[in-house]
Amino acid sequence: MPSDTAPAAGAAPFLRIVRGNPTDEEVAALVTVVAAAASSAGGGPADTGPRNDWGRPEDRLRPAWGAPTSFTNLRW
Repeated sequence: MPSDTAPAAGAAPFLRIVRGNPTDEEVAALVTVVAAAASSAGGGPADTGPRNDWGRPEDRLRPAWGAPTSFTNLRW
């Protein structure tokens, strides 16, 4: 009776170690870290809509347009 978690016969390995001779504990720690990183990766839909900058706090720090000081040199 085959189990559902057994890898398919032609499937590529999840992780391949190309150099060194790690112990079983080291491989288990590596697989745990990689699996935790993969499960915590975003996964949610990407926000592709336009940015809504209305009411940002930085806007209060900009000089008002149309005032006599609108075109001052703000470099210094």
